[in-house]
Amino acid sequence: MYATTTQEKVKTGGLCHIAIDVSDLNRSLKFYTDMFDMNIVERTDRYVHVRTAGARDSIFLFKADGPVSPGDCGLTHMHFGFRIDDKNFEKALEYIKRNNIRVHHNPARGAGHFIYIEDPDGYVIQLEPGDCD
Repeated sequence: MYATTTQEKVKTGGLCHIAIDVSDLNRSLKFYTDMFDMNIVERTDRYVHVRTAGARDSIFLFKADGPVSPGDCGLTHMHFGFRIDDKNFEKALEYIKRNNIRVHHNPARGAGHFIYIEDPDGYVIQLEPGDCD
C-alpha cells in the first residue's frame, strides 16, 4: 500500500546515485569524465564510480553482462538530467558539436532552453540550465 498522508511518506535528501550498465567501461568513463568533469571515486574490474567535481552528482558505470540497449525502453522518457548554468550550457553545446555527440530530439518536450544527448551506449542525458523544476 502506498503512503496516503504526508506523515507516511519517506523524506529523502535527494538522489544518492544513478547506476547504468555500459558495454565498454573505458569508453563510458572517458565520455563522462571528459564531458562533465567527473572524477573517479572508485574503480574495480566490474564498475567505475564517478562524481561531478564540486557537486554530488554520482554515477556508477557497471560493465554489462550482455548487450546494452536503453533504446528498447523508449528514448523519450528514459533519461537522466544534469542542472547546468548558462555559461556551462553554451560550453556544453560547443563540446557536443566539436565531438560529434549525438543529439536526441525529444518530441514529447515543448520548446525550451535544454538539450538531450546520447552517451556511447545510447543513454539519453538532458542538460538544462536553471533549477530543473
